[in-house]
Amino acid sequence: MFDLPTVLDAEDLLDKAFGRAAKATAKGPDRVTKARNLAVARVRIAGEAIDSTLRGIVKGFPSLDRLPPFDRELMDLLVGGEALKKHLGAIDWAADRARLLTRDYRRRIGRAEGPEIGRLRQEAYGRLSSVVDQVASDLKALADARRTLRRLPEIDPDLPTIVVAGSPNVGKSSFVRAVSTGRPKVADYPFTTKQVSLGHVERAGHRFQVLDTPGLLDRPMEKRNRLERQAIAALTHLADAILFLLDPTETCGYPLEDQRRLLEEIRALFPTVPIIVVENKADLGGPTDGHPRISALRGKGVADAFSRVLRHVSSSPRGESPALTSS
Repeated sequence: MFDLPTVLDAEDLLDKAFGRAAKATAKGPDRVTKARNLAVARVRIAGEAIDSTLRGIVKGFPSLDRLPPFDRELMDLLVGGEALKKHLGAIDWAADRARLLTRDYRRRIGRAEGPEIGRLRQEAYGRLSSVVDQVASDLKALADARRTLRRLPEIDPDLPTIVVAGSPNVGKSSFVRAVSTGRPKVADYPFTTKQVSLGHVERAGHRFQVLDTPGLLDRPMEKRNRLERQAIAALTHLADAILFLLDPTETCGYPLEDQRRLLEEIRALFPTVPIIVVENKADLGGPTDGHPRISALRGKGVADAFSRVLRHVSSSPRGESPALTSS
């Protein structure tokens, strides 16, 4: 989803900077001048490596304010928008500090004589190392954020999107696997889906996105966890149609009555978005709630259910619900 730069940890960044500096060469009319020029070159190379690497990290992370609404909300949910700004601010400070230190020590070494040349070079290395060590935790946090964000799907906001929603373990991921190129993880326990997952399908020359979402529970918005809020964000910003899966067998672990209340909440939150309700796990038999029945696992009825969804997509006016903060 996000093309982010590699984030080195503090130790690797210093190894990179000082490794480059160690390869420097210099000339001079005499031994002292040559030593001075070599020390200046090494400090310059080390400082510039630190400065440019840190600035590359800051520039490589997207500005939250410029992201599309869904990307912005998802980034805020997964890595924390304010925390991300704080870490990037610290890295920006470190880059500025490295640049100032490099300029200062190049000037001081350029006027030094004898043993002071080596002492100032070592002092410059020590202060540059101190700056990088001060942002070690910020570098680690950004590396963690990068790993998280790179796992997210690349969603095209201009493509018609079907969002598959429902309680945990009702078969959403199995449905997405059955109808699209998406390959979300499928397992027989709740909250298998830890983040939104994307698949594509083409029909009659048209391309659609199918989005698998983490399961939702029947509870107020303020009590929903980060997984559930990802699903709500997808429904809010991306859904041209919603396929809502029910599990009347209740093998998902949630009573049908709870699932019905969740369905009514989704209808209330997104009154302008077409919602197609389907009962999954027909292969298990058991009761029905009066909706079309399918077996996503066996493929029974899946194609017909998905065709019903597609018929509603073109007429759906995607919009945001003002009720997202309510229960």
